[in-house]
Amino acid sequence: MPVSIQAVKVGGTNYVLTANEGDDKEYGDFEEKQKLKDVAGSDGTLKSDWTNMSITGAAKATVTNVYADANKMRITIGSAAIDFTDATAPVFQNVVAMGGRGVSVYRDTGSGLSLEWDSAGDFEKEVCARYPKSYNGIQDEEFAPQTGSGNALYASLSAGKLKTTIEEMNNPSDDGCADGGNGNPGACPLGRTVDERSMKDGSGVETIVAGKACGSLIAVAATEKQGVAFVYDITDITKPTLLFVEHLSVISETKNPGIAYAAGELGDIDPESMTFLEAAHSPSGKAGIMFAGAWSGTLSFWEFTCPSDEQTTDAAMSARAASFALSLLVVMLCFSM
Repeated sequence: MPVSIQAVKVGGTNYVLTANEGDDKEYGDFEEKQKLKDVAGSDGTLKSDWTNMSITGAAKATVTNVYADANKMRITIGSAAIDFTDATAPVFQNVVAMGGRGVSVYRDTGSGLSLEWDSAGDFEKEVCARYPKSYNGIQDEEFAPQTGSGNALYASLSAGKLKTTIEEMNNPSDDGCADGGNGNPGACPLGRTVDERSMKDGSGVETIVAGKACGSLIAVAATEKQGVAFVYDITDITKPTLLFVEHLSVISETKNPGIAYAAGELGDIDPESMTFLEAAHSPSGKAGIMFAGAWSGTLSFWEFTCPSDEQTTDAAMSARAASFALSLLVVMLCFSM
């Protein structure tokens, strides 16, 4: 389920880059995303709502193996998991978790798309290694403050599920924390939500853009609920190289959005939109990226720091990759959460 795509041309060939958020589909009464525990029991037998469906031995064994996480695990009941060849007697044959969890490169063959490369486990491995307090964590509109600076979202709600959820997320007796980052109760910081998305949709890669910077073709993708950007050199389009990973709101690991916003420290939460500005179109004269945080109400501009062009050996190329960087030039707080 790509949520964002970017087309590029390399050597006369068209390629499509996809950000694979892996969200679910709903068509009328059909809802693809289901809680595993609502579909099957710990012994792999199907629940009463699914009596028209059978389950294979392999899927049954997998259900049994992963059932300890069933309270949180979300699975698809789409065609990747269920064989609907006989619509009156579908077969549950694969346990498929939600979430694409990475980015992919497809080549335009003229008659379709051919998968050339996929990031596989890069996103979860790198965030775990570099920003462990953000690993598959979550910060979104539900963490908005009830009072003080940045409470515009909550104040605008007269009733409903979102308002109730915000209240629960700010209450330590429900899903909130005794310390939201300033010693007072409130919504939890990102660092207190580690692993909460692992059994749901993982890193939730939200968007991807590409352009030229420092003499290379660069792709930048960002995750949704943990706000981490990944920068790849895609000059060799079928063998991208991960250059570096950058947190867009590292303060969120220790402060909840309301506290960070009030202090003017909040970065971008839920970067649903990005624009790649090549040098000719950049206000600073250097290539950079603009991020828009959908739930932080922020815009930020980051500029590329280029490595030396003389680095050509393998060791020097490693140093070249290491010297690539994005430098934050400005963050603009646009709206209250």
